[in-house]
Amino acid sequence: MAKIEIAGKTFSTVKLLFMAAAGIYLDGYELSVISLAALYMFPILHFTKLFQTLVLGAVILGTIIGTIGAGFLTDFFGRRTIYIYDLLGYIIFGVLQIVSSDPWIIVISRLFMGIAIGADYPVSNSYIAEIAPRDVRGKYLAFSNVSFVSGSFTSVLISWIIFESSSVIPPDIGWRLMLVLGVIPAIVVFIMRFQMPESQRWENVKGKIVGTEIAKDMFTGLGGKFTILNSTLWFLYDMAVYGASLFIPTIIMRVYGTSTVPNQINALYDSIFLLVLLLSAALITFIIDTTGRKIIQIVGYIGMGIFFLLIPFGFQDLYVFILIAVMVEFFNGFVGTTTGMFPAELAKTEFRGSAYGFASMMGKIGALVGVFLIGLGTAYVGKDTAPVLQFFGIMMFVGAALTLFLVDITDMDLDQLYEFKMRLSEE
Repeated sequence: MAKIEIAGKTFSTVKLLFMAAAGIYLDGYELSVISLAALYMFPILHFTKLFQTLVLGAVILGTIIGTIGAGFLTDFFGRRTIYIYDLLGYIIFGVLQIVSSDPWIIVISRLFMGIAIGADYPVSNSYIAEIAPRDVRGKYLAFSNVSFVSGSFTSVLISWIIFESSSVIPPDIGWRLMLVLGVIPAIVVFIMRFQMPESQRWENVKGKIVGTEIAKDMFTGLGGKFTILNSTLWFLYDMAVYGASLFIPTIIMRVYGTSTVPNQINALYDSIFLLVLLLSAALITFIIDTTGRKIIQIVGYIGMGIFFLLIPFGFQDLYVFILIAVMVEFFNGFVGTTTGMFPAELAKTEFRGSAYGFASMMGKIGALVGVFLIGLGTAYVGKDTAPVLQFFGIMMFVGAALTLFLVDITDMDLDQLYEFKMRLSEE
């Protein structure tokens, strides 16, 4: 088991990794479970269409605020401080959402949960990148994506069990149980995180961090190039993935020929897609440090692009659609892993949290755009929506092309690229 020495104390890097990635796991759980809990929640609480939209979108909006805000704060106050208290917010508002039936309290609770979840993105991946040994840094960063998908898969599995147990667990208890089960592990991790040391890399530069310089370095020169590229790539990725994921239940309903599909069936198909994504992400975790980041991301974008273009051809047959969707999820595991890795590795320590937070924020904005575009096309399934899905496919090819301009630092230390450029300028 790898060890790391920080401030004269020895820590297990594996233990630190699990505590760091736990927030990403909770994010995956929370973003996925609400769509299934809503199948019970909305009819029971008689939510209007407006409140249904607000409940589903509150977490995404919150993550937009949380990622950019916490990213900036973590560069000033340290990774550890933000790391501990963002989970405290998640726990408080996670409990509040399940003890109330008031739509506004639920919406506000989920908004603040989203802020707490969003805060964990820049802090988690900055911290992991800074504590991981170079030869396994890719594997450790890739574990964040595995954690996210694991959280999503767990939420679907728990929801399926609760749906199957409807004779024992009444729906009004069922939706609350689905949501509260994401809070329990958060309490455990919150307590454990007090044991985490501060990042030594951040400690080494904290006296040099100035707000105006962070903004300048993030958007000019080499740092600016990577900030803009990573933000654009994350925007394109989330736009397609979040937009298309909302369309899957509509396809399934169309093939069934009914306006509703049994809750268990929705959970079953969700679990199939997430299992494929989980296996793909796990595969990438094992090869990322030998294959490199760029080739994996390019192959992933191209694979997603091809199968996004093919999705409309599966509208008439459920099994053809499932096959195509499974292939989209397989290549999603490639891009989902590297999209969150490049911002952590290509930003300088002085502004790593801020640059990562900005890129993650742009991803969530992309998710909102994707949801909006799909919403425009759902009136006539298979007709108006087909061009939107194929547009997503074309954007995946754009993502593959833009990846060519990134630098793969698989064999480099963090900040080595900037140090090399500085030596060249001095010479």
